[in-house]
Amino acid sequence: MEYAIGADPEFLRVLVTGRDTDVAPSALCAQVFAESERLERPLILIELDQKFPLSLKSQQELIDALPKIGFAPEHSIALVHKTPVAQMANQYIDMLAERRALAVRNFRDVEQAKKWLRSR
Repeated sequence: MEYAIGADPEFLRVLVTGRDTDVAPSALCAQVFAESERLERPLILIELDQKFPLSLKSQQELIDALPKIGFAPEHSIALVHKTPVAQMANQYIDMLAERRALAVRNFRDVEQAKKWLRSR
């Protein structure tokens, strides 16, 4: 898995490519959180180009890990998946996040994600 973390005037921007396992990327999430805090960017836009989506179990592990890492309701995370398969498969994340009062949502395109982040 490769990734790049940067920032623009509004958002922390993360690009993730090549994940080829079903392991929840908790270590990457910890790095994203650290950069979000360091750069004072609680609005996080993550673009994902993955070989396949996370399983339901891994999606749950990921959402369960976010509060332990430090993510709180003031952080908003927009996930943009490059493929329709990943978009559909990761909708479980939306439901889990809502149940835990975390602002994490999946989107089909960057513009929708930005609009949602700006509304937070």
